[in-house]
Formats: sequence, C-alpha cells, structure tokens
Amino acid sequence: GWKLAEQGHKITVLEWEGQIGGQSKTVRRGDWRFDLGGHRFFTKYTDVKQEVEGLIGQDKLLTSRKSVIRLNNQWIQYPLEMADLLSRMNPLVTMRAGVDYMLATARSKVRGHSDTSFEDWVVSRFGRTLYDIYFGMYTEKLWGVHPSEISADWAAQRISLINLWDVFKRLLGQGDETPRTYLTEFIYPKWGIGTIPDLMAERITARGGRILTNSMVHKLGLVDGRITTVHFTEDGVNRSIDCDAVLSTIPVTDLIEALGMKSAAEDLNLVQNMRFRALRFLNLTLDFPAVSDNTWIYIPEEKYLFMRVQEPRNWSPYLAPEGKTSMILELACDRGDAMWHEDDDVLYRKCLPQVVELGLLKPGQTDKVLDYFSTYMTHAYPIYDLGYKRKIEAAMRICDPVKNLV
Repeated sequence: GWKLAEQGHKITVLEWEGQIGGQSKTVRRGDWRFDLGGHRFFTKYTDVKQEVEGLIGQDKLLTSRKSVIRLNNQWIQYPLEMADLLSRMNPLVTMRAGVDYMLATARSKVRGHSDTSFEDWVVSRFGRTLYDIYFGMYTEKLWGVHPSEISADWAAQRISLINLWDVFKRLLGQGDETPRTYLTEFIYPKWGIGTIPDLMAERITARGGRILTNSMVHKLGLVDGRITTVHFTEDGVNRSIDCDAVLSTIPVTDLIEALGMKSAAEDLNLVQNMRFRALRFLNLTLDFPAVSDNTWIYIPEEKYLFMRVQEPRNWSPYLAPEGKTSMILELACDRGDAMWHEDDDVLYRKCLPQVVELGLLKPGQTDKVLDYFSTYMTHAYPIYDLGYKRKIEAAMRICDPVKNLV
C-alpha cells in the first residue's frame, strides 16, 4: 500500500482489527509499550534496508541480541559460547550429545538424509540427545503436535546450523558467514516495531489513500474471473468498495471462503484442513528497573505454561518509564481453546509462581507487579504439517485463475 500510493495509485487498506500493524503492531498500556512478542527487522536486500531505515529515520536504534535457553535447570547462552557451554552443561550430557552426533553423522554419510519430519531432520543432524533436551520439547510446545507430524521443511527454514560440526567451528571462532539466526545486532524502532506500519500508514494517507479499521472482508465479488467488488463489515455495518486489484494478506483459508468459488471438492477440503497456531501474550508492568539483560529467554520444558519470555526494555529503553520495566510471557495455544479463553487473573496466578521458580522474579518482587493484561495473535504460525505442500498447491489452484488477485 505504501509503495503503490507513492506511485499514484488510489489505495484503500481494510484492517480487521481496531489498530493497524497486524502481527507487528505495538500496544500501549499507560506509559508502557508492548509488541506482540519480539519482532526484529532484518533483510538481505540493501534497497529494502535503506527504505525501512529511511522510514524510521531518527527513531532507529541498533539493538544487541542476547538470548538464553533453559536446559536442564541451567541458563545456556545462545549463540553458543564454548566457556559457557562447558561450565554449565552436565559433562555426561555433553559427552552423550557428542557420541550421538558422531553416530548420526556416520549414518547420514552411509545412508544419506531422508528427512520427512522435523524430528527426522534434527536427529539426523544433531543427534537424539539434543533433540530430546531442547528441539523436541520446544517444538511440541510451540506447535501443539508431535515433531514427527511437522514437516522437515520448517527445520530447514528455521535452524541455520546444519550440524554440530558447524556449532563446534563457531565455538572455536572458525565459522564462515553468520547465519541469520545468529545475528547479534538488529534494527529496531525507538517506540516499538509498530512504528514501521504506523509510518507506512502516514505515507499512505498523505498520498490520499484510505485506511479503514475494524473492517473484515467477507465476500469478493467476481465478474469474468476478476474481483470487481470487495464486501466487508466496518464496525458491524455492511459496506462494499469497487476495485481494480486486490492484494490479500489475510489467512488463505479466509480468502478462499470469501472468493466463494465452485472449485474441486478435494481442493476445498484440503484448504479447509489448513491449521494455524495461535499465541497469547501475558504482559506485565513492573515497578523496578530490570529483570535481566536478555532480549529472548527460551523455556522449552513442558511444565512451564509459557515458551518464551521477553523484556521490552532490552529492545528499547523507551518502551517502559524511567526506573521501571516490563515482561512478556508467550503462550502457544489454539484459537478458542482453554488457554485462549482463560481469564487474565487466573492465568496470572498460574504463571507468577513459575516466573519466580525460574528466577525471573524474586519472591519479594511479586508485589512489584503493577498491572497485567493479555494480547492475542490468532494466526501466529501456519502449521507446517506433513501434508502442507498439497494444501498450498490446492489453494493456488483455486486462487490462480483470479486475474487481479495477489
């Protein structure tokens, strides 16, 4: 919308929520600001980087990444550092992981990789021990399904290091190009990631474009294979708008329902079986200066309700008032399940003892929690199950004939 408006096109943005930004919005609570989890900006493309940096302008910060993982009751730094790893991990676990790795490497050299699932991919490269103590637990907690049901493609996209030899080379300072998951600095706006969509919106409206919030698309009117009218509800009132072209960023399941096309029953059935994982965030405002110096804290163990913890002040000191801080607990769930609907007070009472047990709050600091509230992400992750490619292909067969749909 931003770039098209700059080129002179007449743009209307329909946003189904009351605030623009989607998954990258920043929510205000008094003098505190909270992203929906942590969102950093990075790109390999110089022109895109320059465009976004120019958009942010003087509000651009360069934030240092510092992350830890909770493994076997120890905080392990990530990216891995040799001294930290050797001093904190149980030597027997480290030895077992090494043996597993060597066996996995030998097997893969003899048989090659035949990766179907996330579990296959990780075990064949990292060995069973590291899979059991981190990758398997964290992945099942995130997705809500066993890693044997998740496609290996997800691992190939999200885990940059191909095997433990790369880890050991990096630990010894001999690694080559830094993988994207190892970036130690990233661009971040002073007032939260939502600054980026907010500034894009300003550029659109300055060029005469319209942005309509609380507007949910429910039908796309087609004539001769082209979308000519978009039907939507704005604040519960039915409205429509004529159009030359549609760029859709809504979940593909909702898009195809809005198209209402008479497609093959098998294709429609495949699309209807696409699944999404939701996230709920419990946001705490705190009456003391700092919890830790980490940007990300990963909690793979099943006994803890949340899978990741973030402290916004460590992304930007401007996200909390002077002398105070905040915390975001990320909880993976399914939209409409018990976790999704849990009352804030009940969820807070369940999470608080776990935060104390992890040492993120000291027992005497619990009365320093000033406020707590939840934010939600309905379609946080499309689930890369073993049949996801067939589902995407079915969606494309339905959408591709529509000439003016991107």
